[in-house]
Amino acid sequence: MSKSDNQASMTGNYSFAEFDTQTSLAEVLADDVVAQLNNSISENGMAVMALSGGSTPKPLFQELCKRTVDWTRVVITLVDERWVDEQHELSNAAFLKRYLLDELPGKPQFVSLYHPAADVAFSLPPVLEAYCAATGSSLSDPSGFDVVVLGMGGDGHTASFFPDADNIRELLDLHCSAALLTCDSPTTQVPRVTWSLPMILNTSLLALHITGPGKKAVFEHAVAGGDSSELPIRAAIFQPTTLLNVYYAD
Repeated sequence: MSKSDNQASMTGNYSFAEFDTQTSLAEVLADDVVAQLNNSISENGMAVMALSGGSTPKPLFQELCKRTVDWTRVVITLVDERWVDEQHELSNAAFLKRYLLDELPGKPQFVSLYHPAADVAFSLPPVLEAYCAATGSSLSDPSGFDVVVLGMGGDGHTASFFPDADNIRELLDLHCSAALLTCDSPTTQVPRVTWSLPMILNTSLLALHITGPGKKAVFEHAVAGGDSSELPIRAAIFQPTTLLNVYYAD
């Protein structure tokens, strides 16, 4: 690790750690994730984690497979998902299973954000029911997370909070009452399902995993301030509830 910077709440509720290599980043992030999972298992008998898709977290997944965790006591879901089944090439669930779930020494319980329905909006209730059943929580008060690992796109989106989404204000609402939301935007090839901002922030460890100078420039632009609908990652930076731990490497 080459440097670390902590920012006060007035300029964003985040810490920024820069690593010399993507491998060293993945190693430290895996250590931090596993420490939180094991602590939650010790205290609560289980742990709940939400992960992101895309190519960036692959080194993290590889490192997690090397760590000691009672994975049978872990519930894993995705931060967001394209509304497609696992046979579709765009499925985040298929990616997660291929590079993490199928490689782990123990079998965690996986809660998919995809459920077949006549419309994406109709798929949300059964997904939430499955999540609450897995976590032993109620529909009126779904369990929070122990670990959330976010990614970020070059347009500043995180989760399925896309700048051009028709419902971007709802997606970025810190007081949204829904646990799950849909997202449909010209940028997305298919409709998406995402945990709401309050659900994402309801976690013990909130991490943002980004790599490459382009992503760093986007993040630096975001922390300078401005409208969250322009760069939705700002919704995770400028909020009072949960420290955003940023892990970055070129």
